[in-house]
Amino acid sequence: MAQINLNKLPDNSVEILVKVPWEEVEKEYQKTLEELQKEATLPGFRKGKAPKAQVEKSVSKEKIYQEVIEQLVPRLYQEAVTSQKINPIISPKVELIAAQEGKDWEIKFTTAEKPEVNLGNYQEEIKKINAKGKIWTPGEEKEKTAAEKEKEEQEKLAQMVEALLKNSQVTLPAILLENDVNQRLAGLIEKTEKLGLTLEQYLASLGKTVAEIRREYEEESRRNWQLELILAKIADEEKITVSDEEIDQFITQAPQEDQKALGQQRYLVAAMLRQQKTLNFLKNL
Repeated sequence: MAQINLNKLPDNSVEILVKVPWEEVEKEYQKTLEELQKEATLPGFRKGKAPKAQVEKSVSKEKIYQEVIEQLVPRLYQEAVTSQKINPIISPKVELIAAQEGKDWEIKFTTAEKPEVNLGNYQEEIKKINAKGKIWTPGEEKEKTAAEKEKEEQEKLAQMVEALLKNSQVTLPAILLENDVNQRLAGLIEKTEKLGLTLEQYLASLGKTVAEIRREYEEESRRNWQLELILAKIADEEKITVSDEEIDQFITQAPQEDQKALGQQRYLVAAMLRQQKTLNFLKNL
């Protein structure tokens, strides 16, 4: 049975060190080899009838162990999460600390739990912003255009966001920001490769360095996560919910070509609608 050690860090990151007895690794190895044997078609043997030793030699131990890792890691992580009663909000970073044949393996998972949010006196600040928009100024009797109203709404929303970020306290896990930044950098690298450039060449054309763009991405990620968690906390406190009927209505009103995909992501649709309802709640404080 695997031995699990849990280490919760001050920033809500969680490190899980799992020690796997060699017997368990060997058992998974043999199981994987047997599955490969069933499908193997080696010269001189009918499908599935080649000896294990020859199948192992033809495939190579490295490839078999890679399959073992792909089978073991998700299962061990789920067992650790369940037994330690933690609630991760991101997929884990996985590190093989020790993985030698004949010896116990050690696997380290780094993930993050949902941070606590202190909302401060946010209602007072939001009410001040709302009150500004209700003050009548002489000479403003003319009817505003739709574009002017939209601009005012966007400015008001931006002020609300800044007020929420300023008045609330959230300690974000480092692994959370690291994941976001790495994903965005990977996307940027893919984009530059399609242009036939290296990342450094592309950034040089913008007058930026990799370190600078990483800092920009980290700050954007920090703001986005903080705002998302703050709005979720407000929604929890104010008991703001989204019904199945509201989700169905949103999906049916979407373009026909998008409805199937949205139907498969009802959780994301619900989160988006809940966030919008929370913003509407703030606008009416």
